[in-house]
Amino acid sequence: MTDETIPTTAPSVPDSAVDDVSPPENDANGAAANGKNKDNKREKELVPIEELYDLSKPIKKIDRPSKDEQNAAIAAIDEEIDALREERNVIQKKIDESMGKQKNTPIGRERDVLNKLKNRKGLMIEQKRQIRARLEIVKHKADQLIGQQKNARSSMKFTNLADIEKEITKLQRRQETCSMTLSEEKKLIKDIEALQASKRTAEELKTKQGDLDTIKDDRKAIQADLTAKDKEIDSIQKEIDAQSKILKDLVDKQSSQRGTVEDLVKQRDAIKGKIDDKFKEKNNLRIEFRDKTNDWFHNQRAIKAQRQMQYEEEKKRREEEKAAWLKKKEEEELAKTPYEEEMALCEYLADYLTKTYLTDSQAEEAKKAKEAQEKAKAEVVAVKDDPFAGFKAVSKKAEDEVNYFGKGKGKKKPKAKKSSKAPTFSISLDLFDQFGLVSLNPPTSLDGVAASVDELKAKKQWYSEQPRGSVPTARDIRKANAEAAAKAQPKVGKTASKGKKGNFSISNEDFAPLGTGAITSGTGENFISK
Repeated sequence: MTDETIPTTAPSVPDSAVDDVSPPENDANGAAANGKNKDNKREKELVPIEELYDLSKPIKKIDRPSKDEQNAAIAAIDEEIDALREERNVIQKKIDESMGKQKNTPIGRERDVLNKLKNRKGLMIEQKRQIRARLEIVKHKADQLIGQQKNARSSMKFTNLADIEKEITKLQRRQETCSMTLSEEKKLIKDIEALQASKRTAEELKTKQGDLDTIKDDRKAIQADLTAKDKEIDSIQKEIDAQSKILKDLVDKQSSQRGTVEDLVKQRDAIKGKIDDKFKEKNNLRIEFRDKTNDWFHNQRAIKAQRQMQYEEEKKRREEEKAAWLKKKEEEELAKTPYEEEMALCEYLADYLTKTYLTDSQAEEAKKAKEAQEKAKAEVVAVKDDPFAGFKAVSKKAEDEVNYFGKGKGKKKPKAKKSSKAPTFSISLDLFDQFGLVSLNPPTSLDGVAASVDELKAKKQWYSEQPRGSVPTARDIRKANAEAAAKAQPKVGKTASKGKKGNFSISNEDFAPLGTGAITSGTGENFISK
């Protein structure tokens, strides 16, 4: 199989690719929604993004609304409201000064009564606020005690002292009267100790229950005070309404300075209307900001969902491409000749042994040199009109040579001809591995080379007749040998130094084979013979 790149799966979508999306936190009134339970409820109530956006089409990204700009706009409106209130206070002061001239009149006396009633109402409202603050503190303490009780009871099997004592007596009697294994007895003792330890927790639970009952009584009393204070406020409000009606009737009967006061009252009411408009404008800004935040939030959800969908599609496409690629490679493997690698290996080994041990290398080289010389002569082209025709080659004498560097060189001694010796027989470890891949034994001497070559040729013919998958391939044998070598290697660390004491033996399993193939020899050494 050729080395090609296998299609990989699609990369995961990074979280940083989409802005950090969290549900909007402000409602129409600008109140912050906090708490884990509220967030979980909001996530469950989210509309499916497929109903808001078509994920198959491009989605335009919406910018997140600026909280700083929102706060700046609200702050500007608050400044305008403060200015209108200041103007209104000035007008109210003028009204009070105009009405203050009639202090000793019935209108002035009735107004004093009305102001006293309003002051009493304000005092009661402050008292109600203090009572409500006490109620919130008591509620918080009750919630803490209830939470502590739940946590303690969740880890206890019995919460009553009597039940704990009863269970301890039962387990002790079982320990004394029943036969059991050591592990069962240990477990029983642990259970008894855990029950003994839970007594203290049960006493604390009982104490906390008493505190909780006391808090509940305090809460009922505070709630009763709050209800009574509400009734007092309602009662004084009725008195204020009645007194206001009396004062209004007296003011309507008053004819002097009526026009001036009415104009001032109209101006004050107009300013009050402007203040109300500013509050509405501020509220509308908050609603608009909330809507923009919701749009941005859903836009981010849509973009993230679209990218996830595209990622899934890309992942599916790449998996299909990988499956098609693997199928194509499988078909290419099936189209190849079975055991092609093993047949080529047999041919290679036979050719190597023949050329190395069965053929005269010097005669072969001389034959090749002669063939090359004849080929070169055949390629020589005769020279026409040779300018050196008639010249005769003259040999150079030794005395004609000029020596510029001292003594002349002596005559070269003729090289001694190599004596034709029989090739030395040796088999390398790698050759042992190669023979092991085709399940044959290599020759151990020069006399066995010819028989080994015949075995290789027969093995090649045998491989050509075998159906695909009937016998292990060379690749399967390499894999099995590699796994065996990995298992045979000594472990690194303390265990590597530990071993059985005894005589040294290279055939011991503690020694890993030097090659990845199958070694048929006992020791893995080379066979060398003359």
